[in-house]
Amino acid sequence: MKNLLLFLLTGLFLPNSIAQTNRKDSLKIALQNEKTDTSRVLLLADLCFEYIGSKPDTVMALALEGLSLSRRIGYIKGEAVSLNRIGNAYGALGNYPKEMESYLESLKINEKIHNFDGMERNLANIGIIKNEHGDYRLALDYLLKAKSLAEKINNKNLLSIVLCEIGTVYQNLEKFDSARVFTQQAYDEAYKINSSRMIGTSLNIMGNIHSKTGQNKLALEYFRLSIPSLEKAEIFDGLSQTKMGMAKLLQKNGENDSAFVYAKQSFLSAKEKGFTQEVLDASGFLTAYYRNKRNMDSAFYYQDIAKSAYDSLFSQQKVMQLQSLAFDEKIRQQEIALAALQSEEQRKHNLQFTAIAIGLITFTVFFFVLSHSIIVKTKFIEFFGVLGLMAVFEFINLFIHPYLAHATNDSPLLMLTMLIAIAALLIPLHHRLEKWVTNIMVEKNKRIRLVSARKTIERLEGEDEIH
Repeated sequence: MKNLLLFLLTGLFLPNSIAQTNRKDSLKIALQNEKTDTSRVLLLADLCFEYIGSKPDTVMALALEGLSLSRRIGYIKGEAVSLNRIGNAYGALGNYPKEMESYLESLKINEKIHNFDGMERNLANIGIIKNEHGDYRLALDYLLKAKSLAEKINNKNLLSIVLCEIGTVYQNLEKFDSARVFTQQAYDEAYKINSSRMIGTSLNIMGNIHSKTGQNKLALEYFRLSIPSLEKAEIFDGLSQTKMGMAKLLQKNGENDSAFVYAKQSFLSAKEKGFTQEVLDASGFLTAYYRNKRNMDSAFYYQDIAKSAYDSLFSQQKVMQLQSLAFDEKIRQQEIALAALQSEEQRKHNLQFTAIAIGLITFTVFFFVLSHSIIVKTKFIEFFGVLGLMAVFEFINLFIHPYLAHATNDSPLLMLTMLIAIAALLIPLHHRLEKWVTNIMVEKNKRIRLVSARKTIERLEGEDEIH
């Protein structure tokens, strides 16, 4: 059930227009044609969903591509979405520490940018992991926060999923009254939006709750009611689990033939769709059934299948561990590439800062050299003085902005206050320099005029002597 709810939760990024059986191909075509980087990131995240549960390596490759692109273009929301998908990939491999790490990193980003939709998904994912590992109290903390956010953004589909998981947590805590209340709420929300997925899932959970409380007839009825919705939504692992649950209940009631029918249906469905755990459960049940019937050939047949399924699960775990290590290395290599890219960007920025500084110095020197040999008006001096002040202030702003943003945690009010303080220091200094330069220029202009006047007089006197 945990995998089913995670599957539903991660699938909600998909737009309705492509929620069809061919949506994988539609997404691939859309990705090929999309030119906007931000849209490509979201399409990559959506395409990841199509491979969750079947190809975690593909999920990771697509998610890493989205993460790399997001970081390269500075798309913070896309980074959070991609990290959430990386968590999905780790979860599919059973690497829960890495899964949790990815969700928490995504959550921090979503909290920073106030992306409530992303926060809700992260919190719900973390709650599901905590529930799966028996930390029920902490699972409830995360899930109740997710519920509050789902209500805030009025996302009934998300709300239905979270309510189902809360019901499951209370079921695990054996607080069955609370489990029924929340699961019923999940069903009500799903019914409002006609979600076959969540209608079937909530009814399935209701069946599990009543089965655990010994209300077998009611549990069977809920299981039966869930089947049409699960079939319509093509939740095949959920269908296999439901029919296996019905088989066990029917066996308890002494209806062995009916139990066999549902167990066989569960087995065939799981085998066809490749759900190894469900194959193991159903084949184990059928082995015991045929032993009781003294049909040893069939018993050995299903026993061999059960053994193969068990060995396959063990092998899959080994493969998943190796894949998880490979994923870690891919992420490490991407971080190295990102660090190199950031270093190159920083080098370019440093070169630009150096060029600006040289330009300011050159401007100052050129101004003094030019004005040394030309008569300059006071207004000219004032104009270029203001221009120089603005250039210096903007240069300082550009240079200290990253440090200022870090020191103030990107607080606009604090950054504005500090920039005003810097300007307050520059203005008096500018006035003093301007006054000093003006005096120098006035005196210099006087000298230039005197020299020019003397030359004019000398030239005129020379002309008089000639005449």
